[in-house]
Amino acid sequence: MARKTSDVMVKALENEGIEYIFGIPGEENLDLLDSLKNSTIKLVVTRHEQAAGFMAATVGRLSGKVGVALSTLGPGATNFATAAAYAQLAGFAMMMITGQKPIRKSKQGSFQIVDIVENMRPITKFTKQIADGELVTSLVREAIRVSEEEKPGAVHLELPEDIAEQMTDAQVFPVHPVRRPIAEVKAIQKAIDMIEAADTPLLLIGAGANRKRTQKMLREFVDELGIPFVSTQMGKGVVTEAHPLYLGCCALSAKDYEHVCIEKADLIIMVGHDVVEKPPFIMQHGKPPLVIHIHFYTAKVDNVYFPQLEVVGDIANTIWQIKEGMKKQDHWDYTFIHKVKKELEAHLLIGIDDNRFPLMPQRIVHDLRKAMPDDGIACLDNGMYKIWFARCYKAYEPNTLLLDNALATMGAGLPSAMAAALLYPEKKIVAVCGDGGFMMNSQEMETAVRLDLNLTVLVLNDNAYGMIKWKQNASHFDKFGLDLKNPDFVAYAQSYGAKGYRVTAADEFSKILQECLHGSERGVKLIEVPVDYTWANMILDKELPGIINDIMPATKPRISYSLSMASNVPQTVDEVPSPTRGTSATPSSKLDSVKAEHPQTVDGVEESSAVSNEQETLAPDVVAKEVPENFESKHEESEVKLYPMYLANRAMTPNSQLEVINKYTNKVAARCAMASPADIHNAVAAAEKALPAMAAMASYERKAVLEKVVDEVKARFEEFAHALCVEAGKPIRDSRGEVQRLIDTFTIAAEESVRIYGEYAPLDISERCKGYQSLVRRFPIGPVSMISPFNFPLNLAAHKIAPALAVGCPFVLKPASRTPLGALLLGEILSRCNLPEGAFSILPCSRDAADLFVTDDRFKLLSFTGSPTIGWDMKARAGKKKVVLELGGNAACVVEDIVPDLETIVERIIHGAFYQSGQSCISVQRVYIREELYETVSSALVAKASTLVKGDPSDEKTFIGPLISESDAKRIEGWVNEAVKGGARVLTGGKRDGAFYDATILEDVSPEAQVHTEEVFGPTMELASYKDYKTAIANVNQSKFGLQAGVFVADLNKAFYAFEQLDVGGVCINDAPSMRIDSQPYGGVKDSGLGREGVRYAMEDMTELRVMLLRNAGQLA
Repeated sequence: MARKTSDVMVKALENEGIEYIFGIPGEENLDLLDSLKNSTIKLVVTRHEQAAGFMAATVGRLSGKVGVALSTLGPGATNFATAAAYAQLAGFAMMMITGQKPIRKSKQGSFQIVDIVENMRPITKFTKQIADGELVTSLVREAIRVSEEEKPGAVHLELPEDIAEQMTDAQVFPVHPVRRPIAEVKAIQKAIDMIEAADTPLLLIGAGANRKRTQKMLREFVDELGIPFVSTQMGKGVVTEAHPLYLGCCALSAKDYEHVCIEKADLIIMVGHDVVEKPPFIMQHGKPPLVIHIHFYTAKVDNVYFPQLEVVGDIANTIWQIKEGMKKQDHWDYTFIHKVKKELEAHLLIGIDDNRFPLMPQRIVHDLRKAMPDDGIACLDNGMYKIWFARCYKAYEPNTLLLDNALATMGAGLPSAMAAALLYPEKKIVAVCGDGGFMMNSQEMETAVRLDLNLTVLVLNDNAYGMIKWKQNASHFDKFGLDLKNPDFVAYAQSYGAKGYRVTAADEFSKILQECLHGSERGVKLIEVPVDYTWANMILDKELPGIINDIMPATKPRISYSLSMASNVPQTVDEVPSPTRGTSATPSSKLDSVKAEHPQTVDGVEESSAVSNEQETLAPDVVAKEVPENFESKHEESEVKLYPMYLANRAMTPNSQLEVINKYTNKVAARCAMASPADIHNAVAAAEKALPAMAAMASYERKAVLEKVVDEVKARFEEFAHALCVEAGKPIRDSRGEVQRLIDTFTIAAEESVRIYGEYAPLDISERCKGYQSLVRRFPIGPVSMISPFNFPLNLAAHKIAPALAVGCPFVLKPASRTPLGALLLGEILSRCNLPEGAFSILPCSRDAADLFVTDDRFKLLSFTGSPTIGWDMKARAGKKKVVLELGGNAACVVEDIVPDLETIVERIIHGAFYQSGQSCISVQRVYIREELYETVSSALVAKASTLVKGDPSDEKTFIGPLISESDAKRIEGWVNEAVKGGARVLTGGKRDGAFYDATILEDVSPEAQVHTEEVFGPTMELASYKDYKTAIANVNQSKFGLQAGVFVADLNKAFYAFEQLDVGGVCINDAPSMRIDSQPYGGVKDSGLGREGVRYAMEDMTELRVMLLRNAGQLA
């Protein structure tokens, strides 16, 4: 039976599940209005078409089903333009129906006529005039299908007045579900390969991921693979931001904590991102991170976004397939990123309890988040506050913080909140508007009151267009043209029948919020909140960029060999050394960039790193090149031995993931097993279980174990020395010296193991204490966590292991990942000793897994040797356990007198500065020479340094071997060049050759130069003259470090003056500060550490004092 076209159109909309139509009908819509009269569709009449469009778009955003808006022709239709662009850019399903004059016959000429179809074409996916009633159902079905399919957007149908009244037999088209296509298998596999090969993959969630199935799959992906994630502004809440792996929202395009994490990453998994959203970060050609684009559609290439891989298809299915096709990788490294997250969380606390008035935006965000339930919906307009909500307001569920980061229009906040309140009347809904944005659609307060919505409106009032003022100020323009004079917002709200509140003090805000959100009275409430952005803007303009600039140099990501192979993107490489040069091009560890800022990390940060050569990369400051065919970083030497790890005394080889590189040939010299987090957990459990048996061992039994180690090492002396020479690049003479020191350390421990004395004391110190006496004894503290460095991998491990065995403490040791062999050889010997099961574990492992060494409360002591940056962070995270830190230094030596003779002074200083290529925390770095002696001593030092032999560390003549990596040599080169630019003179050396750096002596170094203030950890020292002895001592103390100092002096009083005044852990009289006796207390002050090593002193740290009080003991009745 024939019906009016308008009736059929309404039936078609009902068939599509449309529940609301928002808008303002006009004369040309009267037929359609009459057809809606008896429809299940609710007509919501608004006060402006733009607001109706925003409400329809929000329905599409929240439900995924098209929202519909209605207007008349001409001016009513053109008022939809902003809302159409809002939906189109952001990806919200929305349909606009506009009227038009009769098209077959009209008596009004061109009155009010605008070509709306063409007007809508640039800002919609589909726009069409219904020119015949027979077409109405097919066009409704097609328009809604196009609007809802990926990417959702705006569509438009124009219904002319005469067509609306036309009779038609058109039938409604059934709605069939459509299955989205899934991604190609090869693309899925390549994504898996790239993610597995990456060192630090990150997940970045965009607006397109905000789909129900995708939300679920992403949560599983994060939970199972442990990959941290950030979000764009419109991706907030897709995965709950309460998740421990959530790193924050990219509220800005750069210079925020999230960008440090992104810069640190070598691969970003971009899920649902579209360039219409303000960039969460800026991609750069030839530099990581690489990007995998996962979306329903291909990426639009832009100057800021050009992904290396596109995986196109249903996002949820793609994420599921990737998750099912891979496992969490042990080499993924998030230590740095988790540290940045902690700094971000601390930063976001700034201002949340600030009582200044007008309120700070941080306080407003905090109080609102606290007042809102997890499923409450905050709908933002656009203004300065949006940055702070994006940064600080955690969205615990999807679609609970609605902000616009595509068109970023003002005026949408209130209409969006009204649509949310219509859809979810049981939820708490808040519109957050600036005074400028609110006034653009404030007339809709009447609509909200008429609809009896339960809605709270925050008007953040700064009497200005605040964000534009911020930009105006940042661009150094004069203040002009952006201030406003607002109405009385409380009275304004009341004039519409809403309730109005005004905050007059900071602590009132939360109370008013509680009343509005959780009070018994429903309805529309408006809260005027005076806001001051001055301090917040200063944070964004000055404080935050400064913080990020300080952190960012520690990122410097690289495209590793493995990621290069997986992605077909050139590896980040340096020039490849000629095999005949004998120099090392060893790929640097993932934290080499941190070492550039804190060079002492070569002694410690790397100890938290466990990467095979597959995951290592070269320095980032060179242009990426194709990997040469003869690139040798993956080649193996003719015989590569596999070393097991030791878990609860037993050798285990679950894998061979860790490659140990010969630092001279740059070839794989050995492979080692790497422990998983489960292995470490089991090792700690075994140590805890072994404690009673270890504590019960007799002194002679512990001594026997230590002596057996001494005997075994002596028998295998050259094996230990050559392993050390290969893995550390340490000259063979120094390697033998370290093996001898290991023997000395275990010998001292064997002797001390039978000298753990207690104390007897009479306690009858007053009448109350008559008859009391005491015995004091030391007991093992419990399981000990040990992390040892690369530079002395044998003896510094021995300084932890031997004292633990001497007192009866089980231990778990993480050796340096680049030099694990010596510790594993020790493990082999210990596994044959008579020790209780679980007494020791030696576990090379990844940095993520190594976090247990710091945080596990079953450990009672953490002993760490490494960098101040990492060491102090470990102490902060270590909980209640005792912590001993042996960190860095920039040791100084004072030459006051020629004693005993010039030759000895020169020999001791040269050896102290340049042995092991200066890679020692007590290497001589600063030398202060009395003015009268300066020429004599400096000339002799320069002459001696120029004779040092550089080359193959296995050659008996070699004194200077390669540094641990070429990137460290480059860092030192950069620091020396910086010093020279600042006025320093190079007296000898100053040249780099691959991973080698010449023995270098400088003078006239600025006190601000990094070679002066930081730990160089390389073969570099500076000379300076002084006139007054007290001044020289004071100069030594002008350092953030305080490990050891040396003083050549003939006057005993001056020697004691140095001993008493120097702020260091040890003073070497008539020797360089590089001297350490393995029985001495060894450690530093200031940034150089906490506690003391040295066998007997370490034993004290590894024991607890226990007192037994005796009353009337020995008295007979």
